[in-house]
Amino acid sequence: MLYYLPVLILFALGGKLAIIDYQTHRLPNRIVGWLTVAQLAALGYLGLEQPEKFRIALVTAIAMLVTYSLLFLISRGSLGMGDVKFSFPLGLTIGWYAPPEWLLTVLLTFVLAGLVSFAEVVSGRKTWKSKFAFGPYMYLTAILVIAIKLASID
Repeated sequence: MLYYLPVLILFALGGKLAIIDYQTHRLPNRIVGWLTVAQLAALGYLGLEQPEKFRIALVTAIAMLVTYSLLFLISRGSLGMGDVKFSFPLGLTIGWYAPPEWLLTVLLTFVLAGLVSFAEVVSGRKTWKSKFAFGPYMYLTAILVIAIKLASID
């Protein structure tokens, strides 16, 4: 049962962050910080029995953080720093359950966000200049990829 603790933490705190970002276009540092600390604690505890798996989770989180940092730099403000920070605890969780799929998760995030944003523009709900919250898509794709991976294991 403890094996699912990191995904439960992500479900709770990540879900809260996704809702806040959707409503306010902000990912509060305090909650992102708590999510990161909670994931490090849970995975650190689980990693006592599987240190290599913990190392892989850390490397995956760093890879996602670097990727989102680069995307932040080239996006000229379209991607927020909160999204960059949020990528680390997401990367920890993906790195624990589905490390090979981390880059697919990033790609799917952009595909999903692009499709929804396009639909909102076409429907007239938003314009091309409107702000779009990216955190909910990061969260949804991470949960989706992890759920598919867990379903294929069980």
